[in-house]
Amino acid sequence: MNTISRIVTLALALSPFSALAYQKAENMEEAKSKAGVEGIVIATYADGWDKHSRKTIERMLESEAVKKALGKAVVMQLGVPNVSSKEEHEKNQARFGKIDLSFPNSYPAFIFYDKKGYRVADLCISFDERKKPKAVAKRITEILEASARQQDLLDKSESVSGVEKARLLGQASAIPGLKKPDNVARRIQQADPDDQAGMYKIATLNLHATAIESASTKDWKATLKEMKDMMKNPLLTTEHKQQLCCICIGLLHRHGGVSHKAELEEMIDKLQELDPDSMLGKSAKDARRLWVKNLTLAEGWNPDVIPTDQTPVEVIGDIPIKAAGTYTVTFTFKSGNHAARFSAVELYDGKKKVAEDRHEGSSGHKSSNNVYTLNVPATVKKPRLMVTFNMGQDRISYGSITVSAK
Repeated sequence: MNTISRIVTLALALSPFSALAYQKAENMEEAKSKAGVEGIVIATYADGWDKHSRKTIERMLESEAVKKALGKAVVMQLGVPNVSSKEEHEKNQARFGKIDLSFPNSYPAFIFYDKKGYRVADLCISFDERKKPKAVAKRITEILEASARQQDLLDKSESVSGVEKARLLGQASAIPGLKKPDNVARRIQQADPDDQAGMYKIATLNLHATAIESASTKDWKATLKEMKDMMKNPLLTTEHKQQLCCICIGLLHRHGGVSHKAELEEMIDKLQELDPDSMLGKSAKDARRLWVKNLTLAEGWNPDVIPTDQTPVEVIGDIPIKAAGTYTVTFTFKSGNHAARFSAVELYDGKKKVAEDRHEGSSGHKSSNNVYTLNVPATVKKPRLMVTFNMGQDRISYGSITVSAK
């Protein structure tokens, strides 16, 4: 069955004129005997340790939108206890056989299998989606359509050989949101032993190992550049590119994210844009919340807002400098393993620098020269305060910033 036929089959199955009833089965053997193009779906939930999980699955399966999206898929439910007994394990093994039942990233979730029982995708229902069956239905439709495209490529690969077979298998591996086909690396290597298509290298790529190897021989900026350059490879899957984004985000954060805030935000945006509905795409929101930090007048400094180099950092907040006069900026240590060290404080009116005080100071259990004086010659309309730290990797320090008129 070609792609058009599969999509038409899905469209008919999902049309408003079709019976809105997925199929049910008691065990995997029965499910395989009934399964067609939509395959098999296991609706799984946390049993007894998340009171909302089972209710969410029941709500979804009762929804007309989800029923329509599932079409003629064969659906089974599976409750997962916090701790499984030997009897429960044996019962599930008898019911589901040897299929992959490894835990999804979170519960509740829909786990998708092809009609032979090979796991092709997971759909974890986020907290925000628990009462939004239409949003979940949309994701179900996308997965089933992507699975149909993947199966079509696999079917085509059976009628060719050599480099062309390897290319088709590689394309089947690169469909966003789906797992790689069964034994795909071995099948690619058998079809293209010399890897002329480059697909075997991609299928066996371990990006984290590559990053670790690079970091062991290069400085972090060279590793960062290498990871970014790898993203340009057209053979990489969306998931590969998201993994590279995560590696880059980690590198930027570990080496003083505030120094590279624009670059960090760019990588987080890219992580989300590549596939907003994937688990990695959804993690972008948390990455931005946890790692894109500002030095604020209200909260002072902490390790997340101190750069490892001497990049000036802007203090965000209502800077109380308006009229001409003399002002002091005082840094007061609160806690931490390291004293905060500074080398300059600068005041800008918009983009124009109007005052500065450059000297080495520190604020810790013992402070030295921790007060900076700014002589402001005229009224400041748009005050912006910049602080230059001088701490390197020793950044476990917390403290407050006070701006006062003399």
